[in-house]
Amino acid sequence: MMRPFRQLLRRVAALRDPKPRTLDQWIADHHSVVEAEMDRIEHLVPEDGIVVDVGANVGLFTESLLRRRPGVRVICFEPVKRYHDVAVERLKRFPQVEIHPMGLSNTIEDRPIWLAPHNPGANSVMDDIMFDRRENSEVREDTQIVEEQIHLTTWSAFAAEKGIDEVHFVKTDTEGFDYAVLDGMLDFLRKTTRLPVLYTELLHENYHPRWDEQQRVVDALLEIGYGDVDLESMKKVDNILFLPRDADDRGEGA
Repeated sequence: MMRPFRQLLRRVAALRDPKPRTLDQWIADHHSVVEAEMDRIEHLVPEDGIVVDVGANVGLFTESLLRRRPGVRVICFEPVKRYHDVAVERLKRFPQVEIHPMGLSNTIEDRPIWLAPHNPGANSVMDDIMFDRRENSEVREDTQIVEEQIHLTTWSAFAAEKGIDEVHFVKTDTEGFDYAVLDGMLDFLRKTTRLPVLYTELLHENYHPRWDEQQRVVDALLEIGYGDVDLESMKKVDNILFLPRDADDRGEGA
């Protein structure tokens, strides 16, 4: 049980410590984190399911999943051009993967994303995260932060345009913005005939500057048909599984 916790601590510490690392070094360091995540969720992904990877970064999550579930179709979203391009190259051998150069939200708009170049996993559209000056901030005042313009859409709008009416697993990792990604999925989730498993990065009440908005979305998911989740005992930054309440009937317990 300690290994995933230590990996999470290293990930959080990387945001605070602005020592430069090359992208290749970061990828090598991050492999073990992704594999630990995959150990946790692999059994929840059907062999021939449709997976949505939001905040795909350089494609490590999707690549690991495809090694274990080669029959799945994956729809990736990565708005940062450098990481999108690396993901396209990394995953080009998988014809069942599509990678879209945009992010997901609860709005359709162009807006800036903030990047911490020393840590390729630390990219967020939330300026109150990336320029956080609270005592419990994970971003040091001397951290170099750069801006890039990106396009955002909602999953509900994207799915309607593409004629997608069902997916099986959704992973989101957007550095505090996951509540907005999920909010933009609610219309789709209310209409789909089968709720997907959601694996999403959430922030604790004592850390998230927009906790009330995150809690509103969590409450909406429970109303739609997801089982209860324990957010009181979660870590400061934690990956949370939302399972449809009928998951046990389908043999998909956590």
